[in-house]
Amino acid sequence: MNENRDRYNIWLTMLLGTANPKIHKINERYGSPKKAYEAITSGDQYTLSDNERTALSYVTIDKADDVLDKCAKMNVSVCSLGSKEYPKLLAEIYDPPAVFFYRGDLSCLDVLSLTFVGAREASPYIIRLCSRISRDIGMLDITLVSGMARGVDQAVHRTCVANHLRTVGVLACGIDYDYPAGSKILREKMVINGGAYLTELMPGTPPSKEYFNPRNRILAGLTRGTAVFQASVTSGSLVTASYAADENRDVFCVPPPDIFDPMYEGVKSFIDDGAIPIFNHNDILKEYVGLYI
Repeated sequence: MNENRDRYNIWLTMLLGTANPKIHKINERYGSPKKAYEAITSGDQYTLSDNERTALSYVTIDKADDVLDKCAKMNVSVCSLGSKEYPKLLAEIYDPPAVFFYRGDLSCLDVLSLTFVGAREASPYIIRLCSRISRDIGMLDITLVSGMARGVDQAVHRTCVANHLRTVGVLACGIDYDYPAGSKILREKMVINGGAYLTELMPGTPPSKEYFNPRNRILAGLTRGTAVFQASVTSGSLVTASYAADENRDVFCVPPPDIFDPMYEGVKSFIDDGAIPIFNHNDILKEYVGLYI
C-alpha cells in the first residue's frame, strides 16, 4: 500500500510541482493518489491547468518508477503523507509534503524536537552560543533540526555529531546532491548517530533560490519550536520563524548583542511580537518542563 502511495504521489508531484497545495486537493477529490492518477490519465483533467495538461505527455508513471528505482539503488527511503513513518507534527501543517525522500531514522522526531536556524555568515559569538546551546539541549534527549546550510545550520549539525547526539537536516536540493559542497560526510555521520536528513525534492535536483522558502516550511513544521540565532531583515531564517508562528509553534530569538548591527535587525520584530528571548538552553527548556521533559 505504501509503495503504491509513494509511486503515485511522486507522479503527482512531478506533474504539479513540489510544494503545490493542489496535490492535496486532488488526492482528497479522488480519494487516493492512485485513483487520482487513473482518473487524470483517463481524461478527467478539468482540475489541471493548460501547462499541467501539456506536462501529461512527458510526466509518465514510468518516470515515477525511475525515481523509486534510483532511491532503492542509493538506499534512500521514500515517505508519503499518511504512512506510519510520516512525522506527526509535519502532517499538521498547511501543505505538508505529499512525499519526501530520506536517509536515517525518522523516529528521532517522536521525542521533543526543536529547529535551530540563523545566518549563513554568523558571527563567532553566535557560532559559539549556538554550539553551546545545541550541545546542552541535545544532551537532554531532544532532537535538533536545521537546514544543512553554512553558518548556524552547520554549527547545529556538527555540534550534535561531535557529541553523538541526534540531529535532522532538511535539504533544499535532491537527496543525492552534495550541497553545501563537502557535506555528504556530515550527513552520513548524522545517520550513524540516530538522526536523519530529508528533502521533498526529486533526486538529482540542484539547489536553487526558489527551493529555500518551501524548504523552510518543513523546517518549522517538523518541530514544536523554532529558535533564530542571528538574522538580518532579509534572512531566510525569518521565513522559517514566520512559518512556525503561523502554525502556532513556539518562536525563540537570540537578542541582538549590538542593537546597531544590521545582522541582528531581523529578530527585533519577532521579539516585539512575543518571541521568547534566549541566552542559554534553560530559556528554551522552561517552556517544555512538565509537557515533554
